[in-house]
Amino acid sequence: MSFELRNAPSTFQRFINEVLFGLEFVFPYLDDILVASENEEQHKTHLKLVFDRLQKHGLRVNISKLTLGVTHLEFLGYLITPEGSKPLPEKVDAILSCKLPETIRDLRTFLGLMNFYRRYLKNAAKHRAILHEYSKGSKKNDKTKILWTEEAKKYFEKCKQDIANATLLSFPDPDLQMALFTDASHFAIGSVVQQFEAGSWNPISFFSKKLTDAQKIYSTYGRELLGIYLSVKNFKHLLGEQSFVIYTDHKPIAYAFHQKNERASPK
Repeated sequence: MSFELRNAPSTFQRFINEVLFGLEFVFPYLDDILVASENEEQHKTHLKLVFDRLQKHGLRVNISKLTLGVTHLEFLGYLITPEGSKPLPEKVDAILSCKLPETIRDLRTFLGLMNFYRRYLKNAAKHRAILHEYSKGSKKNDKTKILWTEEAKKYFEKCKQDIANATLLSFPDPDLQMALFTDASHFAIGSVVQQFEAGSWNPISFFSKKLTDAQKIYSTYGRELLGIYLSVKNFKHLLGEQSFVIYTDHKPIAYAFHQKNERASPK
């Protein structure tokens, strides 16, 4: 199939999902297929099942592009290890070497790179907020020169430092205790899903979002509650139907989960 056709990628993705349906150890993205196994023997079994499915549907693999039986792998811009995943070192170096963008188009490119790795970054939205103000309402290829303030330059460097400190994210384990840690400021909310393993909390994914002008005027209580709501909504694919604990540094928020419905705010 030619991926130059407008609907080709989505059509092929649906097809490959159907081909590999039911194989929970397989993670396909278009023609890239990741097979995750706990040990070598299991990996051989998994590979046979995958190859049988592909052969059954008349699909062939390019042997020169196969990587088999490894513990570390570069996949879709990430480094996959037994401990978890993190951004590729060369991608991180590319972002760290970025000079201060001269135009809005250059800035949008930089923000796009940061956005790709956003789930690895704590407080990403908080540090990017002032940079997004420059591109607000602009067109995709806007070459307007940016008049940088000292404060904006500082946050540009903070964004680069964020990617330098990108956290190794653990793979979710349904058998481990899971928790959601949330926080809210005057202009952004942030959170992280973590699981308790070997006596410590290990991050699975970060989330942050800039508040709208209307949300910024919420009370502290309202912003903290909004942060919990948006975080649970964002992480529903991780939290699912399993029980989890929510941690917040705003003690009055606990009241929201115990008050009677008739006394609750319409929000």
